[in-house]
Amino acid sequence: MKFSHILGLTLSLTASAFIAKAQEHQHGPGCTHDHAHEHAATETAHEHQHGPGCTHDHAHEHTATETAQEHQHGPGCTHDHAHEHASTETAQEHQHGPGCTHDHAHEHAATETAQEHQHGPGCTHDHGHAGHNHAPGESCGSEVVIVEADARARDLMNMRIETVPQRGEVLVHSLYGFLSTPDHAMQTYALPCGGRITLHVKSAQQVKAGDLLYSLQSPDIMEQQAEVIRIHASIERCEAEIGTLEQRLAALSTAGTRNKDVEVELANKKAELTQHQRELAAVEARLSMLTLGGTLVEKDNLTVLEVRAVADGSVRNVGVTQGSWGEQGKPVISMSNTAEMEISTSIYSSDVPHFSAVRATIPVGREHVAVEGVWRLAEEVDAATRTRELYFNPSSIPANVQPGQLCRLDLYDACEDHGRVSIPDSAVVKVGVDDVVFVEVAEGRFAMVKVHAGTSRRGMTPVDGLTPGQRIVVKGGYELRYIIPGDGQQRRAGHFHADGVFHEGEDH
Repeated sequence: MKFSHILGLTLSLTASAFIAKAQEHQHGPGCTHDHAHEHAATETAHEHQHGPGCTHDHAHEHTATETAQEHQHGPGCTHDHAHEHASTETAQEHQHGPGCTHDHAHEHAATETAQEHQHGPGCTHDHGHAGHNHAPGESCGSEVVIVEADARARDLMNMRIETVPQRGEVLVHSLYGFLSTPDHAMQTYALPCGGRITLHVKSAQQVKAGDLLYSLQSPDIMEQQAEVIRIHASIERCEAEIGTLEQRLAALSTAGTRNKDVEVELANKKAELTQHQRELAAVEARLSMLTLGGTLVEKDNLTVLEVRAVADGSVRNVGVTQGSWGEQGKPVISMSNTAEMEISTSIYSSDVPHFSAVRATIPVGREHVAVEGVWRLAEEVDAATRTRELYFNPSSIPANVQPGQLCRLDLYDACEDHGRVSIPDSAVVKVGVDDVVFVEVAEGRFAMVKVHAGTSRRGMTPVDGLTPGQRIVVKGGYELRYIIPGDGQQRRAGHFHADGVFHEGEDH
């Protein structure tokens, strides 16, 4: 008993000493593990409850190195949390647990891809948007709801679409006028000579420059062609006779003699040649007049005059019947040059506002196309109506546009407010307490965009929230609001960038 007591006291004293083999266990089997690292101030210092030996390396606990980690006492940590509390681009803070495999380097950075996310899964979205500079966490634009309407629904709504105009101008007046073809844009194709007509176009047909309009078989042309052939033969005969006479005179000159009769005959032949040449020029001039505006071609051994369009246009009237005979000067086809059509309207002389630009809106099917152009205001005032004429020549005419269409002329003046655009009042729709505009993002698909509307003036409303060039619904938006998904229903959403480009899906 004394020996046991002494041995126990010795072990107790040894456990409290700072030696390499110090261990404390419950009474039982001997300890075969090395716990020398307990309570030591070395890199392998561990603290465990008395029990089985520790085989894990926790050297990274409580150190200020790049791999510093704090875990509950237990299994060793195999994850690299070196990025915790670091001020590098990959700095991340996570709850103690599995290692982070995501790159959150863009957090808190002031770059184009700056993003702020909650600690968790990495961000796989690119918010750089090809050059768009957003503040950290800022959305590209307000999220919008997408509604859809098929072709039949759009037809029932009689939907109309226009393009958002440019910024930097304020609308001062709007007028309506008709697209017309002025007299200088009209062209009549008349018969240059009498003959039988073959038509190749019909009334109201659109033609291109160079298209065949009609062909003509004319006796007058054939007669002049025969005269040309006859005169050419006379000229060739005279030239041959002149050559013979010149050879005879040359031979006589070599022999040292002269023949006055041959000299006179040669002079007469030269005069005759000159006369034939003048006759040929006159006949060719007459033939040119008989074929004016056309080209002679040979078809089935007959000479046919073909007349083609000199410019793009529309056939307004055909004045003859197929195969009929027409005399010289008879109008055959009247055409309007669509490229020279203009919009004309009247404005009261006492109500002419100051304006610096004019734009036209031309209806084309279900769309309203905005076009630039050149305008002019008549100086004279009509004494009867006290109005002045305003003319607008579009720089380009949309396809399939016909004279007589009602168009809108918008008069603009420069302003200092460059952030707003003016759109028709009918494009702004009330949804609850919000003003919204439906923007076409694809055929049959429209994004409901919230806007800040100003005070309407002359049928146009200045708004914030739209981008020039976007296509908006100016008729049919009131009906579209009834198919917006309600609360609790699944909604298709998207967002706009600062340049007006639409992206489907939520913005992150």
